[in-house]
Amino acid sequence: MFTSKKNLRLIDYQDSYYYRQQRKKRRNQWLKLSLFLIFIALMALFIVPFAQSHPLLVNEQIPNSSHKDYIQGPQLIFEHPNPAMAATFPVDIEANVDINGLVAYAEIKQTFINPHAVELNGKYQFPLPDNSAVKHLMIKIGDKEIEGEIMERNEAKAIYQKAKSQGKKASLLKQHRPNLFINEIANIPANSTVIVTLKFIMPVSYIEGKFNFSLPLAITKRYKTKSLNKVFNEHLATPMLIKQPNLRSVALSQASINITLNAGIPISDIFSDSHKIHSQALNSTQSTYFISLESTKVNATKRFNLSWQLFASEQPQVSSFSQKVADEYYTLLTFFPPKSEVAKAIARDIIFIIDTSGSMQGQSIEQAKTSLHRAILQLNDKDSFNIIAFDDEAELLFPITKMATKQNVENAKMFIEHLRADGGTQMYRPLSNALLMKKNKKQSTKAIRQIVFITDGAISNEFDLMQLINNSMGNFRLYTVGIGSAPNGYFMKKAAQFGRGSYVYIQDQNQVQQRITDFMTKISRPAISDIELIFDNQVHQKIEVYPTRITDLYFGDPLQIAIKSQLPITSIQLTGVTASTAWYKQLIIDDQQMSKGISSLWARRKIESLLDSLVEGANKQTVKSQVIATSLNHQIISPFTSFIAVEKQEKMTSLFAKNDLTQHQKSKSKTVQAHESLLVAMPQTSLGWQLQLFVGIALIIFARISDYFSFASKYLKIASRNEKHY
Repeated sequence: MFTSKKNLRLIDYQDSYYYRQQRKKRRNQWLKLSLFLIFIALMALFIVPFAQSHPLLVNEQIPNSSHKDYIQGPQLIFEHPNPAMAATFPVDIEANVDINGLVAYAEIKQTFINPHAVELNGKYQFPLPDNSAVKHLMIKIGDKEIEGEIMERNEAKAIYQKAKSQGKKASLLKQHRPNLFINEIANIPANSTVIVTLKFIMPVSYIEGKFNFSLPLAITKRYKTKSLNKVFNEHLATPMLIKQPNLRSVALSQASINITLNAGIPISDIFSDSHKIHSQALNSTQSTYFISLESTKVNATKRFNLSWQLFASEQPQVSSFSQKVADEYYTLLTFFPPKSEVAKAIARDIIFIIDTSGSMQGQSIEQAKTSLHRAILQLNDKDSFNIIAFDDEAELLFPITKMATKQNVENAKMFIEHLRADGGTQMYRPLSNALLMKKNKKQSTKAIRQIVFITDGAISNEFDLMQLINNSMGNFRLYTVGIGSAPNGYFMKKAAQFGRGSYVYIQDQNQVQQRITDFMTKISRPAISDIELIFDNQVHQKIEVYPTRITDLYFGDPLQIAIKSQLPITSIQLTGVTASTAWYKQLIIDDQQMSKGISSLWARRKIESLLDSLVEGANKQTVKSQVIATSLNHQIISPFTSFIAVEKQEKMTSLFAKNDLTQHQKSKSKTVQAHESLLVAMPQTSLGWQLQLFVGIALIIFARISDYFSFASKYLKIASRNEKHY
């Protein structure tokens, strides 16, 4: 049906439901924006004066770390009045290392900034290599340097607490674990830079034909234990590791590493499986190199590893390094074994002791039986052997050792198969039986008595056992094989040390066959046994050599000996026995091969020997006094001492010195500037944050206005289209 135009009605779309809702929505938006602006204005009026009086209340934007397997280290936290603001801060690390032979002497500088506008106390933990010995501590706070010294632990703590309460700058360095240190620093001035310099020595490891130096730059999650938290945070308002959400890392710590490597003999290859490195030869003999990172700095998120190999030799090689400290001389000898391809097996009279007590039930006894079975199969026709199984009592396979004939080996297999784990753990009797057991008459008189002790070490009379081993007069070697998930590492290591042998742990059942095969091959072929050092007695009246019990030199396993003398040593006669003949070497000491840290290494070995002397019946108080004296004389941390550094009383400052100080404060060093570049996400409490706040507010307002005009533009376009259509 057609409708005339006069019946049509003009509809005002501005009054439609849709547009009424849009207008209502815009009014609400403007209302919200107005309320938001009023809120921001009130907050600004409140925050500015409050923040000026409470500079610790800042807004932090912390990046998330992708390295979930590590807690970024070293970890630094400041004690401040507001626990909610607890945060870890980055530490700039600079490492300079001298490696001579098997000794690394490292200087580590750790730089950080107190970013707050108030004086605070700080505490941080940092990793160092296993078996490292810290021997120097220097703290530079602003323009002031304080040097640490070793003191008895309780005395050092008391001095630190007193200095802290008096407002003095002080530092207390404690060794919490062999590879974890805690440093407390008191009264760090506002906005000041702190540089902690540590010097330490550590041994270089040798594994599967490669020398390895390893420097930890981060702390792994395995340190996150309640006991550590308790120790580390005993004075902090907020626990550092337990309440993780409040303790976010503001930036990654960075590290630079430079190494001078002097092996003493030619090096064939240098490489790193952790970082990209650059190496440069420093002499024509290819024995000394300078190694640096390809990048100037790297994020401190993983351990740095450096490995190198030496040119193979068919004869044992010995390098020597020397050091003079005060009026005493120190010499370090490093024995390098020849190529293993030329090795010959020696005749052995070997006794296996296997633990079948109740603690070995389950996987442990199965691992032990498998280990023993593999060891028996590796005997040769030159060997004689026996097996002793023990729990409450000892059970012997043979009354005396017998030659490793096919029949005797088969009898041993049957004996092993019927072993069961039960009863108590009485190690003294089987060990005594092995030490006193008669040797088979068919065996060569030159055969070395070897005792292989397979156990989880779940004993309480370690002291008695080590006394038994120490007091035994026979020419024997004791080797320990640790079985199970948690073998008694202390007993394993010390028993092998007193017995001039070595030890191995086998925790993974899948590794039993390979580990035992490698271990038995190693002890069957010592490169040199019965090593002795002969000095000129007319020249050297008083010489101290550590270790006091020199172990055999095995293929693939270097040996190190530290010596102290009153006069410089120019030559040493070395004697020993190889598989085929006697060994002799006249060693001329190269007085050009000087090295840092030898005296510290010697002192560390002496302290260990003093503690071991308790087994021989030494007086405990006498040993403690001697350990403390050695620690103080050589300034290395021991179980009874700590590093303490306290600010000394200032002398009157001259006007000239004050002017220099003013100039120093105005100018920033390159180190500080480089460190501050790491602090992009760090709170800047007195660097114009109010301006940044209002710029942010302006940007928010601008975004809101932009949204409104965008919406208005779309609305006008729609209205225009509708008007044209109708």
